[in-house]
Amino acid sequence: RDLHKEFVYRKIKRPNKLLAAIVQRAFRLMSKQRNVEFVYDEDYLAMQDQQMIVFSQHRSRMDYIYVFAGLKNTNFNMLCGYQNVFQPVIYTLFKKLGVIAKMLYQPDSHATLQMMRCAKEGRTLVIFPEGIQSTSGSTHPINPATMKLLFKLKLPVALVTLKGAYFTRPRYTSDTKKGKITAHYTKLFAPEDFENCSSQELYDRLMEAFRYNEFAEHAENPVPFRGKKPNIDGLDNIIYKCPQCSQEHHLVIEGDTMRCTECGFAIRMDECYRISSVNGELPFRDIDQWYKWQRQQVAQEILREDFSMTTSVKIARIDTKRLNSNYSLEYYGEGTLTLTKEGLTYRGTCDGEERELFMHTKQVYSLSISLAYELDLYYDCKYYNFKLLDNQKHMTKWMLAAEEIHNLCDPAWQKASKEVYDEDQ
Repeated sequence: RDLHKEFVYRKIKRPNKLLAAIVQRAFRLMSKQRNVEFVYDEDYLAMQDQQMIVFSQHRSRMDYIYVFAGLKNTNFNMLCGYQNVFQPVIYTLFKKLGVIAKMLYQPDSHATLQMMRCAKEGRTLVIFPEGIQSTSGSTHPINPATMKLLFKLKLPVALVTLKGAYFTRPRYTSDTKKGKITAHYTKLFAPEDFENCSSQELYDRLMEAFRYNEFAEHAENPVPFRGKKPNIDGLDNIIYKCPQCSQEHHLVIEGDTMRCTECGFAIRMDECYRISSVNGELPFRDIDQWYKWQRQQVAQEILREDFSMTTSVKIARIDTKRLNSNYSLEYYGEGTLTLTKEGLTYRGTCDGEERELFMHTKQVYSLSISLAYELDLYYDCKYYNFKLLDNQKHMTKWMLAAEEIHNLCDPAWQKASKEVYDEDQ
């Protein structure tokens, strides 16, 4: 049995009505427990029974629950990252719910073909165009090529904004918080827009409506978010550079405080995710601005001719013969991972043999991070996972460096990145 072929190459049908209704009911109950308010514009309500494309922001890992719960019917196919499929229960559930698997950041012609077939058969498509959940509470780039799909299908387009969702499960922690989420459904494009407007005009309209910054939005009307742990817990997974002494990876969490072990600079975070300095000037108004400053520092650092990062890793792939609770990861080697301006190189063992794998920077858009201190990516439509064995807290700098290096050789993606990463710097 090949689970990959079984899932990816199946004929995708309309979601099983009974199962979809049960799941939607369960998601609505979960949303109620998480204090989610659903808001619908009149324009959206007028189109809710039509076939459409639904775009959603991806502020948290729970966003699919809120989007599914808020839709008024179940005749839709949702796009999902390929690596999320291969888990017990989820695999079978996703098959019956008509989920389409997509390889992140890669030109996935088969996923595109499946979307086209589903649309031709009259079903709505639900897509998270950022691809991955927000790292610091603000927008990730949207590939301008997204507009090609919209112009090909010429369907009405709706947008779901999810204000507050990031704070319920920030990227840097596994602790779930309870606060306030507003899921807002609105109309974005009508079919005639694709006849009357250019691709660039509609892309600009999309970005204007889609762009978000949780911290800036929340500052206007702060609401507490409470979990089992302080809101600052785990922040050193994504914030690694001290603004006072510029040292990296010396920030540690102590209760509701994060402190630099080199210079003593420290901040606190309250239940509304507001930060304040304990013993010095704080040059950032919020965590997102701090995170974007780190990106700017990395963007300058990679310009050095001798730029290089190296770490010890275990390499893994998805085992498509069986399912287990860890995305069916199968470790099959150990060695070193090196990042330069030329690309990503793994040197070590693969299935007991010495190997060298090189991935050119043009195809390495990013290195997605996880709380298990893993870096993963797709390359030539294959999934690779690298478990950091040392310097695990360095994973965010690896991700930022890979993204900024890719931007050097991809002007279109660089422009899309600047639109969201440089907006308030």
